[in-house]
Amino acid sequence: MKKFFIVLAAGLLSVGSVFAQKQKTITDYFNDGIRSYRMGSYKEAIVSFNKVLELNPKFTEAYGNLGNAKFRLGDYKGAKDAYDIVLSKQSKDFLTYYNRAVARKELGDIKGSIEDNNKAIAINPKFAEAYYNRGNSYAEQGDDKAALKDYNKAIALTPQFAKAYYNRGHLRYKEGDVEAAALDWERAASLDYYKAFDSLKEYCGIGTQSDCDPTEGMETSGTTMDTKGDIKDDK
Repeated sequence: MKKFFIVLAAGLLSVGSVFAQKQKTITDYFNDGIRSYRMGSYKEAIVSFNKVLELNPKFTEAYGNLGNAKFRLGDYKGAKDAYDIVLSKQSKDFLTYYNRAVARKELGDIKGSIEDNNKAIAINPKFAEAYYNRGNSYAEQGDDKAALKDYNKAIALTPQFAKAYYNRGHLRYKEGDVEAAALDWERAASLDYYKAFDSLKEYCGIGTQSDCDPTEGMETSGTTMDTKGDIKDDK
């Protein structure tokens, strides 16, 4: 009889343990993923978001955050695949189009990146980051005119966009407009974008536009444009 009670007690403990585990909801797992992501624990975030999707494969927001976590770990293909699923369900999600554009660019799909930025801009014409990111793709293709136009638009929409000033400065320098380039780098530097200080030093000597020599053209080639994009995090 004692043995029976021991076995029964063990069984109840086992059932209780399983029951306790089942008490964790989809929302709990999702919040765990968000918390881990914000702490920079991207692997743990992926585990939590995958658990959410095991329980509810239609939880679209979990796919978006899963893609972001994979992007942070350098899994750009995995990120793109997750964004694909989001966009198959939410075709007007400009933020995910933008994030997929960044992932595609990292995968070397410049054409696809431009297409996704086009879609993001069509949905939200005031989304400065999409113009900036598309400008970077145009610059990498060698289409400086289109890139300059996009940097101008990004700056018009967000006057504090330091990286857009910085990259526009390099295009202006390339065109031979050294004074305008230096003004852009000074503006970027004033916004605490420190690479701009390096460009001023490299191309202007002391560090202000008044020190630049417009006759020097593109004879130096030290600092370069910063065309690496970054995703926008979901909630």
